[in-house]
Amino acid sequence: MAVGYDGLLPGEKKQYNKIYHAILKGEGSVTLLGIFKMDILEKIIIALKYDHIELFYVDLQRINCAIAPIGMIYYIHYIVRPDVRAIMNQQMEIWISEAMREMQLMGNENEAAIYRKAHNYLIRNIEYDYDALQNPDAYPESFTIQGIFERKRAVCEGISKAFKLLCDRAGAGNVYVVEGTSSREGFGNSIPHAWNIVGFGTAYSHVDVTWDLGSSKVCRHNRYDYFMIPDDWIEIDHTYTSCIQCRTCDQSYFVQQHSLIVGNRTLKEFIEKKIQQKNSFLYFKVVGKNGIPDDIDDKIQNLVLGMIRQYSQGTYSLEMAHNKTQHIYFYKINY
Repeated sequence: MAVGYDGLLPGEKKQYNKIYHAILKGEGSVTLLGIFKMDILEKIIIALKYDHIELFYVDLQRINCAIAPIGMIYYIHYIVRPDVRAIMNQQMEIWISEAMREMQLMGNENEAAIYRKAHNYLIRNIEYDYDALQNPDAYPESFTIQGIFERKRAVCEGISKAFKLLCDRAGAGNVYVVEGTSSREGFGNSIPHAWNIVGFGTAYSHVDVTWDLGSSKVCRHNRYDYFMIPDDWIEIDHTYTSCIQCRTCDQSYFVQQHSLIVGNRTLKEFIEKKIQQKNSFLYFKVVGKNGIPDDIDDKIQNLVLGMIRQYSQGTYSLEMAHNKTQHIYFYKINY
């Protein structure tokens, strides 16, 4: 992953700027002197696509070009007419203003707090566009922020772009979009996927709003399975290439809420404390210094059920929505 403009070489940055300014002027093509390789042009266009989320009116998915003796001619394909574009830009700004209000930004939030508010806003207000997943050519807007501000529906690329845009506008501009693949039950293995890498201070973490969105809808509770997590967590079910290293889990939900469990004794104490307090839900992640037992799911299930029977004084119902790949467990208890 070339991290946007900063990941380009000096000559590539010059061509990046040339294309960007040509788009702003509404030009139909731009000649890139000295560029002859398609992979270099693709690298520049990908950086441009994820740096400038607001260019939803340009088709940056498909590259149309010709090779001339002096370099490549890149043809800019506009998918929205200029007269309609102005109206859509107004709609986008209205959506951004509404989102900022609902995020209840006070102006003194650190980057991690802004990331969480943007994450939660999207989870509460948008839907994953399964129609676009099945038929992408019929719903090109779902791959851009247009799907968000017009229909409140998008696929992972549109969602990750919307997350970046909201964070940028809120003052946390150290956000990148990652292209890779993911493997998840119900979707298959090695599926093209997009999410975000975010910076805070000198550290970086992963945020996958799309996968948290799906889990949150299932259990009707905000999920943070993939919020501010390190490389070794995301690599369990995501594959990607990045020059950024995400090494810390300090800002993850589970560390912040003291629900990252290491060891059997800690697990038992955590569950017992929550059930004694009559907490309506248990939400925790299990990690192991020397690996995790194969039968961990059964052990946790038996432990939770045993504790509920011990401390409940009547009937109860139990809802479960686990992420077993990540060893994340969610129980909603209705006493």
